[in-house]
Amino acid sequence: MKVSGICFAALSAMFSFSAAAQNLNPTVEVSRQYRGTMSDLDKPSVEMAVPDSVMKFNLQFDYSVFDSPFKGAYEFRPFLMDMDIAPAWSGEKSFYLRAGAGFSLHPTLDFVWSPVRNDRFRLSVYADHRSYIGNYRSLGTDGLLPEAAIVPDGTHYSGHDLLSRAGVDGTFDWETGVLSFRAGYYGTAFKDTVLTRAYDGLDLNFGITSKQRIESHFVYDVNLGYRFAEDKGQLSWMMERGYLSEHDLNLDVSLGGSFGSGHIVLADFGLDYASYGGDVFGSSAGNVSVTPHYLFRNSRWDVDLGVRLAFLFRENHAPYYPPMNMTGGQVVYPDVKIGFSVIERYMDLYLTAGGGPDINKYSSMLDSGHHISVFYNRCGEGPLLDNTVERVSASFGLKGNIASRFSYDLSAGYRNFGNAPMSSVTMVSAAGDEPGFVPGIVYTPYQMFYTRLDMFWRSQDFKFGGRLMYQASDVSGRNAFAFTPSDFTGYLSAQYNWKRRIFAGVDCGFATSRHAQVRTSAGEAAGIGLEVPGYADLGVSFEYAFTRKFSFWLRGGNLLNSTIQYTPFHAQSGIYFTAGICLNL
Repeated sequence: MKVSGICFAALSAMFSFSAAAQNLNPTVEVSRQYRGTMSDLDKPSVEMAVPDSVMKFNLQFDYSVFDSPFKGAYEFRPFLMDMDIAPAWSGEKSFYLRAGAGFSLHPTLDFVWSPVRNDRFRLSVYADHRSYIGNYRSLGTDGLLPEAAIVPDGTHYSGHDLLSRAGVDGTFDWETGVLSFRAGYYGTAFKDTVLTRAYDGLDLNFGITSKQRIESHFVYDVNLGYRFAEDKGQLSWMMERGYLSEHDLNLDVSLGGSFGSGHIVLADFGLDYASYGGDVFGSSAGNVSVTPHYLFRNSRWDVDLGVRLAFLFRENHAPYYPPMNMTGGQVVYPDVKIGFSVIERYMDLYLTAGGGPDINKYSSMLDSGHHISVFYNRCGEGPLLDNTVERVSASFGLKGNIASRFSYDLSAGYRNFGNAPMSSVTMVSAAGDEPGFVPGIVYTPYQMFYTRLDMFWRSQDFKFGGRLMYQASDVSGRNAFAFTPSDFTGYLSAQYNWKRRIFAGVDCGFATSRHAQVRTSAGEAAGIGLEVPGYADLGVSFEYAFTRKFSFWLRGGNLLNSTIQYTPFHAQSGIYFTAGICLNL
């Protein structure tokens, strides 16, 4: 199934939900970056390759024949309120509100209001909020392997984890193109036994994209994003208060056109830049890339042959902190995607090859987990931020659908990293105190093989889908302090509706255990083996639609009362229930 290279539909449906209130996607996704591409083939990009996010292989499972709401089992989603399967907003309504709270306290809010909407121009105001306020689960002796001589504190502690976004966005549409813009606030606040965080950011985004089909016209796609943010509070057990300031700049430009039937030339240009300042260290890092492409398309073949040239640069002026972003890349990386239609519209074979560097912005680290501290690696060895370098990746797969009801994507692949951040744990202690355990990061090369299945079934009254993955890596042999990725991860979800009035669903995200050795603040082995246990996060959802504009919903999460550690030594709360209302006017 071919996707439009202009990605125009992604702009006009940024906050999409259906006209029927009882069948809404309860999350308003607001990304601070809009990335577009003019190629019908989804080019792979490099994201942070920590084990908590290793599910994200950037092989997008997104076809027009069905929705793809499934996320990685380790993707940071502290409040799983949006795991049911629902179509997106069609853009026909101008007011949407979904709000709720429960026990334990998980306040949630999604709001979109479009005061201006016509054939050419749309202006919307948006806000969304997810949070947890209450006690966090004690780990006791859980997680430590039998040879451990020291255990962490076994008492409960109170804290909070808040995520809020708000702003305005809009689009202006004309005959040959579309302009988009967004200005918004991004904030997260967090408190546990180690740190207290208040991260506030201002996001500005601008994009302009042509509408013409690339097969017969010159096309363009320009996207510019900027963020200024500050992270304030007690950012480490080593100090009372501190702060880190951050400037992020992202620019993506795509230009291209056709020079013959089925023959297309594209050129992608990218700039990713981050600059930091604060009480302890200052630095900057950037990545400039140029990717020329040749594309050939006919009724059965879809070929994209590209080469990515990436250049890393950095500047460090922090005398008391290990220099950051020191790892260099190899400059030349493949960027290839080949598809062959075995049965038109029903079955495709594909082959991909990619790679490239990423500067691992501080904001990206926080997106993966709110527990990251600017001082985590100060008690160990190495920098907090370093470049991810994916030397090469390759995958082979089969995707398609059966009678337009069951869709699937079965793939197997290989990834080779010259450097990548991985979760770890450091043991620290002050004079006269019992040792404590602080999550941290180590950087290491590693290789991985994986097999992955994405699937989705849809009928008039029933929907079922999910993602299953098996992965094998040599992380433990490369770095004993790095947590190994889970062998098996997945997420499954099902929903049944009765006469479009009563909706009932069940979902489950799961992962097997991870292992690592604890290191001391001197960077040596502490003689303690650590296991992050596997988990199964079972949830149920219910919604009753009084009218097409008003409904009541209820969700229960972590019903198996699993100890879920997305970040080592930070367990999620136990069983919770949240109830609320939904308005769609």
